[in-house]
Amino acid sequence: MSLKRKHEDITPSNPSAEPPIFRSAPISDRESTFIGLFSPTLPPKDLQHLAEIESASHKVLAWRRESNQQSLTHAKQYVTGHDDDGEKYGGSKVEKVLVRMVVTGSCVVARWYGGVMLGPVRFTHMENAAREAVQKWQDDVVDGAAKKRKVDDDAAEKERLVKVLGKRDQSVTVLRALAFEKEAMAKRAAEGEAPPLPPESVIIDATAAAKSPKVMLASQQAKPKYDDMELSQLRMLEKARDASIAFLLKRIDRAEEQLVPSSTPPNTKVDPP
Repeated sequence: MSLKRKHEDITPSNPSAEPPIFRSAPISDRESTFIGLFSPTLPPKDLQHLAEIESASHKVLAWRRESNQQSLTHAKQYVTGHDDDGEKYGGSKVEKVLVRMVVTGSCVVARWYGGVMLGPVRFTHMENAAREAVQKWQDDVVDGAAKKRKVDDDAAEKERLVKVLGKRDQSVTVLRALAFEKEAMAKRAAEGEAPPLPPESVIIDATAAAKSPKVMLASQQAKPKYDDMELSQLRMLEKARDASIAFLLKRIDRAEEQLVPSSTPPNTKVDPP
C-alpha cells in the first residue's frame, strides 16, 4: 500500500503520555546499521519521526491495525500499509513481518547507510530487526500478564490467610480455655479433691467459655492486624497457629487420660476367717 493513500492511523499526534516503544539490538553489516522499533499504540508517522532515529538514512515504516469496517462473517478485518522511505520493497518486507506475527501496531526499521551496498541481504536485516522489536513487545506482554497473575494470586492468598488466621485465633482461644479447664480438673482429681470422672462428664462448653467477657476482652486486645501484614508474615503465622492448635490438642488429650478412671479393679486384701 502506498503512503500516498491517507489513513487516520498514520496522522502524527501529540499524546500526553509516552507510549511504549520496543527496540531491537543493532544489526551491523559493512558500515550499515539497522535498528527495529515497534509500538502497539503509537501512530505510524509518530514512530517514523522519533528524534532518536532522525539521523538515519532510511526509516522504513509499516503498520497494521484493525479495520473499522465489519465483514458479513463478523471476522476481524485489518488495514495494513507501509512506507519504503527510499528503500524500495523494504516497507513490504516489514509489513509482512507484522502480518506473520499477527500483531497490530507500527514498526520502523531505521538504517544508517555506510556507503557499501549490501544487496538483498539488507531485506533480511530489516526483517530480523523488525521481528526482534515485535518479539520484545510480545515478551513484555507475557511478563506483564505473569506479574499481574502473581499479584492477583498473592492478593487472593492474603485474603484467604486473613480469614483463616481469624478462625485459627478463635480455635486457639477455645482450645486454650478447654486445656486449662481439663488440666485444672485433672490436678484436683490427682490431689484427691474430686474423684476422677469420665471425659464426657467434664467436657465443658468451650464456645461459651471462649465468649466469656474476660476471654473476649483479652482476645480483642491481642488481636493482630492481619490486613496490614506482608504475605510472608501471614504464611509464617498460619504455620505457627497450626502448631499451637496441635500442641493444645495434645495437652487436652493428656489431661483427659488423667481423668479416665482406671479399669483395673483395686487390689482388695481379704483377711482369712
